[in-house]
Amino acid sequence: MKTYNVIGYGSLISHKSLSKKIPNKHFKPVIVKNYKRIFNLAGRKTDYLNIIPSKNSKFNGVMFKVTEKELIKLKDREVEYNLEPIYAYDFKTKKKLAEAFLFIDSFLCIDNSKRKPNEHYLKLCREAAYHISKEFGKFWDETTFTADGKKISEIIKSFDKIKS
Repeated sequence: MKTYNVIGYGSLISHKSLSKKIPNKHFKPVIVKNYKRIFNLAGRKTDYLNIIPSKNSKFNGVMFKVTEKELIKLKDREVEYNLEPIYAYDFKTKKKLAEAFLFIDSFLCIDNSKRKPNEHYLKLCREAAYHISKEFGKFWDETTFTADGKKISEIIKSFDKIKS
């Protein structure tokens, strides 16, 4: 059976969130180079995470294997996004690991008004990142940006309910 590596960088780093479509996945913490994680995907009143090409940028995520059937379920869940192949690097050693697929929206739902991140979604993603490890969570905060270019680590204080 053919399998595919997929990288989660937002809600897909949450076992709880991912298990609604595909349960029991082993996560490998990874780095993705030459992309920037940014809240620029338009929701109803707030923004959600996306990635954009950005030379010399990087962000962390988790890599996991899926079957073709599971990949179809993820595509249904992440309907706004396209799949793009990238290389994953080990979070700790920084060594190249494998090719993987990443969900990205380059043009369909991009928010140019630069609204705030969705607070509930931000909290879910951050808690999942810190659940992996404190180091992983801090790196997530430093490599995640709002649509107007601010680091999440800088704006996190404005969300009263979110703990650093």
